[in-house]
Amino acid sequence: MKLFNRIGIVGLGLIGGSLGMAIRKNAVGSEIVGVTRKKRTLDAALKLGAIDCGSLDFKILSNCDLIILATPVKTIIELLGQIKPYIKRGAVISDVGSTKFEIVKAAQRTLPKGIDFIGSHPLAGSEKRGIDNATAELFNDSLCILTPAKVNIQANTRKLKLFWKKVGAKVKILEPKTHDRIIAATSHLPHLAAFGLIGSLPESYLGYAGSGLRDTTRIASSDPLLWTEIFLTNRQAILKSIKAFQKQICEFSILIRKKDGRRLFTRIRNIKSKRDKLV
Repeated sequence: MKLFNRIGIVGLGLIGGSLGMAIRKNAVGSEIVGVTRKKRTLDAALKLGAIDCGSLDFKILSNCDLIILATPVKTIIELLGQIKPYIKRGAVISDVGSTKFEIVKAAQRTLPKGIDFIGSHPLAGSEKRGIDNATAELFNDSLCILTPAKVNIQANTRKLKLFWKKVGAKVKILEPKTHDRIIAATSHLPHLAAFGLIGSLPESYLGYAGSGLRDTTRIASSDPLLWTEIFLTNRQAILKSIKAFQKQICEFSILIRKKDGRRLFTRIRNIKSKRDKLV
């Protein structure tokens, strides 16, 4: 028996397209419908088997049991009002946004009673983008964080948790603000650091880059619009993470300036030990 009968995906880029392919591969839904802004994307999603049918119109979402909003954060917030007329009572709505508090707050303000919005954040992806890079294996062994609210029906939260497990992810549950604080440090700050590192280099130096720079800054090739919206919708938590990072850089600067090799070695050794615990 399928977990959901009719599943709708709004946004058929890397995440939305991969999700559709993973749903089909793992037999999670009976029918997958998709909505996107461009006919070319729709045609590609159909060709890849990411959806059974699709449209440029939200009407296709009628009678969906589960709708996933797979777009940049600010667009997710805007979509809540746009899809509202087509959501059937009892449906579960979720998303794939990298920030959660603003989205959950907007959903509670916008959606009527009888519609359960449960935030999701699959920590899977690539610096590449678009339906052409979609793959059914994208979520395998990844982590997906759910951010249910007190008003959510527990049975729906359990069902959504099982949904993400079936497409390959491990699932953890956090309160929306806690999610945003943690992810600001573990995901948003690394992207910001990669952008900053590349931004600090003269372009003439790039021809001399080794694997260290390439590995450290791979994520600086990520979607500019996506990350602009993430930074602005999780502003306070990111600013706190930036402050902590600046403190670390400042302390390294002091030790190097003082030529304090003993403390510099100890500091690097302790940080290496901490990094080695990362699973």
